Amino acid sequence: MADRTASTDRIRVLHVEDDEAFADLTAAHFERLAADIRHEAVGSVAAARRRYRSESFDAIVCDYDLPDGTGIDLLEHVRDVDEDLPFVLFTGKGSEEVASEAISAGVTDYLQKRGGSDQYEVLVNRIRNAVDRYRLVRQVDRTVEALNAASEPIGILGADGTYLFVNEAYASVYGRTPAEIVGKHWEAFYPDEEVERFTDEILPRVTAEGHWNGEAVVCGPDGGLVRERLALTHTTDGGHVCIIRRAEPIEEASADAPGSSATDPDGAD
Repeated sequence: MADRTASTDRIRVLHVEDDEAFADLTAAHFERLAADIRHEAVGSVAAARRRYRSESFDAIVCDYDLPDGTGIDLLEHVRDVDEDLPFVLFTGKGSEEVASEAISAGVTDYLQKRGGSDQYEVLVNRIRNAVDRYRLVRQVDRTVEALNAASEPIGILGADGTYLFVNEAYASVYGRTPAEIVGKHWEAFYPDEEVERFTDEILPRVTAEGHWNGEAVVCGPDGGLVRERLALTHTTDGGHVCIIRRAEPIEEASADAPGSSATDPDGAD
């Protein structure tokens, strides 16, 4: 199977069209409208499947009626490999039945062939928008995979203070799974004194200076306390990234230690 990683400088489109003259016309309009789109044409489902198996494309544009099947047949094959690859059904066969079948099979977009050059401008815009979304999702997925694989505890919080992401290493400090932390507010996991200190002193400093490094006390596994060494970085959307540099259980909290009035994380939403 070919590497499905899309290039970032050009958009490579496989056009499945049995009308060679129409395929050539489409290629000419692409050359005029979109220098960044590389148009490559084949005339059958079988030829498209062979090219797709052996090469990498950023999008597929396909007619419905083909000599050896339909565009839906090819779409179903592609979806078995990649659920999100942009697939535009560009066909003169317009009906509610065809549109419904295409949507059910997971088509990205449906565009009916019409006279005039305007249709190619619409097609180019649809392709670009779909490929931009596809590449962004893949980039996010790769980033999440890398964060999950990291041995360093990493958490990402939104502007409202709720966790958007934590990896396994981060969740283990709290004696939790990532699913038990994501969606909760950070205050749910910190003793009252620490919540007050972060709210009044530390988070305003993170916002003003962009970062903060220091120690904190968090509610850990089995109701115990854990002393953390944290690095906080402010994000452009008002949230922050939290990296735990070190975490050590506090064997016995003294009466004046932060966290002597710790609350149950599950009951502090």
